[in-house]
Amino acid sequence: MKQINSINVIDAGRPFEERLLDELLAVQASVNGDRRATRSHGRSRRIILVAAVAAVAAVAMGVVVFQTLPGSVGTPTSASASPFLRQAARAVLAAPTFNEQSAAVPQANQYVYSETEDPNGTLTQIWLSADGSLPGLQRWRSGIKGEVPASGAIPYPACTVAQGESTGCFPQSGYFPDMPTNPNALQSYLNQIGLIDTAAAGSSASSTPGWMDDDLAKGIMYLMATSYLLPAQQSALFELMAQTPGFTIVPNMADAIGRVGVGVEWNFQGDSGAVIFNPATYALLGARTWPGPPILSAPYDGDALLGISVVNSIPPSQTPTGS
Repeated sequence: MKQINSINVIDAGRPFEERLLDELLAVQASVNGDRRATRSHGRSRRIILVAAVAAVAAVAMGVVVFQTLPGSVGTPTSASASPFLRQAARAVLAAPTFNEQSAAVPQANQYVYSETEDPNGTLTQIWLSADGSLPGLQRWRSGIKGEVPASGAIPYPACTVAQGESTGCFPQSGYFPDMPTNPNALQSYLNQIGLIDTAAAGSSASSTPGWMDDDLAKGIMYLMATSYLLPAQQSALFELMAQTPGFTIVPNMADAIGRVGVGVEWNFQGDSGAVIFNPATYALLGARTWPGPPILSAPYDGDALLGISVVNSIPPSQTPTGS
């Protein structure tokens, strides 16, 4: 059984492992760097997905598992993604598996663990400190057809939301308990902590068609792929996308491991990106990008999200040192 809920963002045009390494080094550099520079780089990045562990591994690591992924798929046909996204916002509040009263939220000394799979079968694993106060980790494991990159594992620097606001480091938290559930307040919050930069009114980038969609989608997809989200928080993220013009529906889009869902697509400077959902459950399946208009038969550039869970520790042999 596989679980669900996770994502990360990257540059396109070179081998996946090289792009991923560059992105993580940029995140680490942002600890002492300028937040504005990090945001600008983020707008040019492409999307990959990050996810969680299978049930047997979850048991071995002391995982609290949530948000299971059913396999039902439908075929919405509306050109605008707003109706689909608003329906998703309502559905996640009503789903029994998203009951906030019974949800076991992450504690400060725990980690949010996610895992994705690429088309070659390679698994990417990420551990983020629940509150960002502990260093995190990213590593790769071979899939059936995959190979582990030579770089092995990369540490994530510790950075809480408070540290991000005061020093400009990129928040490395897996859980944001103070995240607003009102879409308008949510957008301001995401700008404040540096996950998006839609407040850059008057800049040359902000006047480019599709810039708002691109910036917002990448920040939201990062959260949905790497964070433990409460039902009301996830609902607000769907609603924030729904009220932003420019997102459209692409029916019958497959993720990196062949699961077919509904793509919510956006375009920016001639390129396209899409996040893929199960249309019956609105669970995140994955994302993909194209250097130009979307061509569903093109080679796959993206990862499939397997799930997200809460764990008590990073594997001992991989525990990073310092921050």
